[in-house]
Amino acid sequence: MKEGESRGKRASAEEVKSESEKGEVTMQDEGKAGDALVAPESMAPTQIDVRMDVTLLHCQGCLLPLKPPVFKCDAVGHVVCYYCRAGHRAVCSRTNTHCGQLDKVVGAAKVPCPYKAFGCERYVVFHEAANHQRMCQCAPCTCPESACAFVGSRAMLANHFAADHQRPAVTVRHGRSWCLNFSLSHGWHLLVGEEDRGVFLVSLRPLGPGTAVSLVLVQALH
Repeated sequence: MKEGESRGKRASAEEVKSESEKGEVTMQDEGKAGDALVAPESMAPTQIDVRMDVTLLHCQGCLLPLKPPVFKCDAVGHVVCYYCRAGHRAVCSRTNTHCGQLDKVVGAAKVPCPYKAFGCERYVVFHEAANHQRMCQCAPCTCPESACAFVGSRAMLANHFAADHQRPAVTVRHGRSWCLNFSLSHGWHLLVGEEDRGVFLVSLRPLGPGTAVSLVLVQALH
């Protein structure tokens, strides 16, 4: 090896060492220098899943989920909702301190719908979860057949009827007249609204020389 080449290699090594000491990071790809790595701070998630004691999100007066505005008593720091602050004054102390930061926490704390197993993928604000649960389209219902143990959403019920009881649902449009023919050999038949996917059960029972017909809207178990 020539002396000039040796000095050149030593100089390159010293330059790399000098750049490394400055804190600059490079990515190597098959021996070639690549683009600089992205700073870890820029890759931080914008949302995270955490676990916490659910009582921290409840009013210490009425024990219901906190919703903004949230207040704190000046004595021992009890956290109460707007409606309980007046009553808490008589029990503990004044509750004039409005917790703006806690407003943001209880307004952003989300939980998965309790009916996730039945198809609902929504995350809802904790203090709105009860309202969502009452209106959720994936809330479970049971099969009207007495010997059937099925429990599932209304959409699942329609599929269950077709697959397990060989009775496909009949799709209808609201506000229109329909001529439907059902077999009396089955006590129940299923109707599904085309617009809102509402599920109705048609019950057929012999009544003297005629047939008694009843229409039942399928609703969730609460």
